[in-house]
Amino acid sequence: MEVRRVNNKSLSFYSLRRKYPMNKTYKLLVGTMLLLGLGTVSFAQNADAANPFTQFRNNNCVPEAKKAGLTQAEATQICNCTVQALQKKYSTQAFSNLYAQYRNGDNNARRTLTRYGETCSQQVLDDILWEN
Repeated sequence: MEVRRVNNKSLSFYSLRRKYPMNKTYKLLVGTMLLLGLGTVSFAQNADAANPFTQFRNNNCVPEAKKAGLTQAEATQICNCTVQALQKKYSTQAFSNLYAQYRNGDNNARRTLTRYGETCSQQVLDDILWEN
């Protein structure tokens, strides 16, 4: 696998590897850093996925907004606003209960969430329409 020629000598990965061998300590250090980094990313994604606000935004709000004819960007903007408003009003546990009621078909929970969504959609769409 030739990469390029320098002074009529071929430079390849294999020749670089022979010239600069990695010692075992370096390999172990790099491997450990990669594993720790991947573990951190995985943990953050799992924690975010368990968040009821995130679940509501990703599983309900954005898909419903797109189904209503909004673009992905508009839906995301409106749903982010909605989630921020809900986070100001509800603790994670209280919202988790409200979201569970919504998923079980409770009309009061649906009206509550819809009201927050309508308020944000009005604000966001007004900003889009009157943007300079």
